[in-house]
Amino acid sequence: MYCVKCGVQLEDGLTACPLCSTPVWNPEPAKRNIHYNPDLYPKQDVRGKFTILSLVTLIFAAISLGCLIACLNYYGRADWSAYVAFSALFLYVTAVLPAWFPRYYPVIFIPVTFAALEGFLLFLCLYTGGHWFLSLAFPVVGMVFLFTYAAFWLARAGILPRLKLRLLGIWFILLGAATMLIELFIHITFPLPMFNWSLYTAGVFAVFGLFLFIASFIKPLRRALYKKTFV
Repeated sequence: MYCVKCGVQLEDGLTACPLCSTPVWNPEPAKRNIHYNPDLYPKQDVRGKFTILSLVTLIFAAISLGCLIACLNYYGRADWSAYVAFSALFLYVTAVLPAWFPRYYPVIFIPVTFAALEGFLLFLCLYTGGHWFLSLAFPVVGMVFLFTYAAFWLARAGILPRLKLRLLGIWFILLGAATMLIELFIHITFPLPMFNWSLYTAGVFAVFGLFLFIASFIKPLRRALYKKTFV
């Protein structure tokens, strides 16, 4: 719901806009007595969904098995079929597996998705004889997971609407620090110079994040930002 005068998004239950004091008309519509009738809302037939998912599972398995058989007949070893098999497994875990459940559960599937990504990168590193997983891929993917999971829990706890601007400023500052860590991991893994680009990105993110963080304590500036960005 938005204010009819200044366009700022309003929280549920407000009777007046916090910026321009314009009355909010009908903020809480009268609740109607609605009785549930099971005959009007029949249960969905999930057999079709499970049939499609089973067919997709068979297709993924057939592609992986077919590529393996072709490589064994032609090369005498798994060769490139391993890439196909592990890519199919990664896509299945991240895209198909959640569809088997009645709804998407972020608490479960966000960690599962990042764990699948870590496993896929570990396979690539080992299969190609690389040495970049522990020093680069693992910590970088781990940082992205922490950022994502923290944002999810903050949103679930209802903290984001109240401290949106302040948390956004902190997020930009941490993002700038994360770019420096990424360049450090690259420097450890590969013979590349340190602080070649991350200081610039960290500086830009830090200035912008600090501005948002300070603005969250200055009421006129905070109101102006909320009005301009509709947050």
